[in-house]
Amino acid sequence: MYQLEFAWVYDYSGKDESVVIPVVLRSGANEVQIAASVDTGASFCVFRTEIAGALGLDLTSGIRKRFRTANSVFDAYGHGVGLHAFGFATHSLIYFFADPVIDKNVLGRTGWLDRVRLGLIHHDNKIYLAPYDPA
Repeated sequence: MYQLEFAWVYDYSGKDESVVIPVVLRSGANEVQIAASVDTGASFCVFRTEIAGALGLDLTSGIRKRFRTANSVFDAYGHGVGLHAFGFATHSLIYFFADPVIDKNVLGRTGWLDRVRLGLIHHDNKIYLAPYDPA
């Protein structure tokens, strides 16, 4: 039998079947509280365009990246941002959609999932989280 320890548990019950958690993004003195989907299929963290502006970031001065998914192609710009959820904080290169029409906030593998231990019991709508600790 394997056993893991988690620091936080969160009930993500909502309108649909998405796994959505509250997060705070920080850049300098600016802070934005949002809801973001945990997406184990997403390679990177990508957030709505207007969040970059709310953080005081010049969107297009970031690292431009073209993303290809199963059904679309889109551009985004990466910026180093503080990412906080529950009691956990990290600094990550996250991306902001170039297209302001895209209405998604996604926590992906690089910049989020690679920094936490995650347990998910979807039947109970519970997510368990702890900082990743290789020790």
